[in-house]
Amino acid sequence: MQIWVPQWSVRPPQNSEGASWFGGVPTGLAADRWPVCGECGAVMTPLLQLAPGPWLPRVPASCVLLVFKCESDAVCDFWEPDEVANRCLLVPSTELAGESHVPSAGANGETPVLPRLWVRDWVPSDDGITAEQARQIDDPVAFWALPDEITAVHGFDSNKLTKAGGAPYWTGNGPSDVPPRPRQLLFQVDNWITAIEPSEEVSAYIGDQDLRVAVAGSSVSAANFMSDGIAFVFDITPDDPLPTPRLAINR
Repeated sequence: MQIWVPQWSVRPPQNSEGASWFGGVPTGLAADRWPVCGECGAVMTPLLQLAPGPWLPRVPASCVLLVFKCESDAVCDFWEPDEVANRCLLVPSTELAGESHVPSAGANGETPVLPRLWVRDWVPSDDGITAEQARQIDDPVAFWALPDEITAVHGFDSNKLTKAGGAPYWTGNGPSDVPPRPRQLLFQVDNWITAIEPSEEVSAYIGDQDLRVAVAGSSVSAANFMSDGIAFVFDITPDDPLPTPRLAINR
């Protein structure tokens, strides 16, 4: 199947218009548009800003997909795709203008901001999975009858577990039943993100921001995905004109 693999960078692009990134702050998003955690009351932390393109064909060209999750110390149920402790927003590009800012702290204190890693490029690829195999990969029964070379075509390589499109690349625990089917994978991101720059530059970039994140070589583990999880953004209305994105995090 066709997939798109992001090439991450700690260097900002010359022109951020139309750019995608992990972490950081959405450009120009009004304070009243930032979602608040329904469990602890904290203003949620930005996780992803994904611009439209062939890697996200369901996202209208006039919109940007923003993904938030609760990163507070309360450890809310941010892994559940119920829009309580995480939220996905399709925001018109016209609303993302002006300076970046973080709104005032919510009921649970200051909002953590994650280190920003930009998508330098989206590399198209074919993972060799057929449409029928993709259906089986997302089936909680059929999945376990497939050979390892299909269910783990990625070899559990962290560098291959972040991508747009195609079948979900699950953890060793197999398919999740949430969000409900029918659904279509829009994007998934592993808990480790590897930049294209050398380790010294990545370490310096993270250190300059005084962020409490883990760094291993050129890889950064910058968000709470339950230590070894993968975050999946699914469209739960794949047959509708517009997508309905939901975030789920699985171990």
